[in-house]
Amino acid sequence: MFKLTSKKALILTVLVIIAPFVLVSTYSFFYIKFEIENNFNETMVRFTRNIAYASIETPVRKINKKLSAMAGMISKEDIAEYISPEYSELNSLLPSLINSNEMFSSVLLSDSHNRYRVYPHKDYQEFKPSERPWFPVDGVKDAIYFSDPYVGVSKSPMTNKHLCDVTVSMNLFDKQSDFVGNIALDLDLNALSNILKGLSVPYNGRFKVAAMDGSVIMYANTKEIFTRKIPESWLKEIKETSGSFKDDENKQIVFYQAYQNPDWVALSTVSYDNYDKLLNSAYLALTYIILGCLICYLIVAIIIRMYLKQWVDVLYLSINENISNESPRNLESLCKGIAKKNETLKEAVQAATTDPLTKIGSRRKFEQDVLDLFNSRTPFHLAMIDLDNFKRINDTWGHQTGDCVLQNVSKAGVERLGGKHAIYRFGGEELVALIHDLPFNECYELIDSWRYTVTKRKWREQGMVVSFSCGIASSTECNSIDEMVATADKLLYQAKESGKNCIYPPLS
Repeated sequence: MFKLTSKKALILTVLVIIAPFVLVSTYSFFYIKFEIENNFNETMVRFTRNIAYASIETPVRKINKKLSAMAGMISKEDIAEYISPEYSELNSLLPSLINSNEMFSSVLLSDSHNRYRVYPHKDYQEFKPSERPWFPVDGVKDAIYFSDPYVGVSKSPMTNKHLCDVTVSMNLFDKQSDFVGNIALDLDLNALSNILKGLSVPYNGRFKVAAMDGSVIMYANTKEIFTRKIPESWLKEIKETSGSFKDDENKQIVFYQAYQNPDWVALSTVSYDNYDKLLNSAYLALTYIILGCLICYLIVAIIIRMYLKQWVDVLYLSINENISNESPRNLESLCKGIAKKNETLKEAVQAATTDPLTKIGSRRKFEQDVLDLFNSRTPFHLAMIDLDNFKRINDTWGHQTGDCVLQNVSKAGVERLGGKHAIYRFGGEELVALIHDLPFNECYELIDSWRYTVTKRKWREQGMVVSFSCGIASSTECNSIDEMVATADKLLYQAKESGKNCIYPPLS
């Protein structure tokens, strides 16, 4: 059977107190990771979408708008005049388009016979626009095409910032929907990257725009354009319009927003190290909080333990007078001491309220019980009994016989009164009975039955006869306990004067 000691009780108490804290701490540990991951993902997805809109969607919309507007203004004759050496309105319109718009670096206008003109002016050997990577071969009307990165015809490491170009082009048609030529604009990727300069990516991340061949085409550091490629594994992961994935090899978390025309993808990356710092900072704060709480718990436990020890010591000293050979001062020894004192107290109460010879109530017990009855205003009768000729019994047969007589008379009274009514030894050979909830005649018959039992008893001593006289007083006829005792004593005296072995007042 499990025995609860003070040490076990203290441990259980600490466990019960600390259990909610452990549960909350455990929940917080997992909740922090869940919440940080959610916030991290939401922040990066929102950032990637917003910056992709600003760096790709907005410029592309402007480019499409300008090309569509120009296509509506250029006819077959306009193309022929622009390509010819003669001056035309396009000779000023197209240069103004390039010079006024930082998104474009050059413009090429060609007719259906591969004749062309470039601004800023350049002559290319064996150059056919229809054979260039940016030329739309399907000839769909009003369609604008963005090329993949390609090596321009005049590109060289010595003369150009980038070895590759990205061109946006549009085939031109007349009113009868016949193909009449093409307009192609080379994009200035340095200018398009200006929006990324000074950009602060959350969590010390990086943002770039890449073509689907892996070439970086927009980056805050323009030196990286076309000189760096994104990992090929990233391109395999980009299967949806937007999403994210982890690159364990390069230790990067990648968020992307992909487009089809142009075939570009915006990429935001955060290193594992920066993500771990984010988690670790939160866990570090949680650790400090947990340690602080544990220290507080420890201080409270020490204070409580010291207080309990002091409290136990005070009680221990109060209970145990002689402590030189006592067991250690703890709750067990304290409980044992209290139990021992309680047992001693019970014995003392028993000794004070029980007559040691007759085992009936003592005079002190009588005084307490009669006071309680009187104060409760419960009607009761007080029967005062005195053994007849008790001195002669003691003198003739000895005090031991007299004690035996008192014991047997008391026992007979307890048996006759049925334990419902109390009997006390008032002093010497005098006994007192308190009888409640009975009228006088029933009380009289109860005492008389007891008297008859005593007188009919056969004793071992030859010739010994035992009887008693009794006086009965009623609480309803007396104003105090003293008056009631005095009345019962007076009636007892009358019974003695009337020849003994009788009860007064007699039953009428």
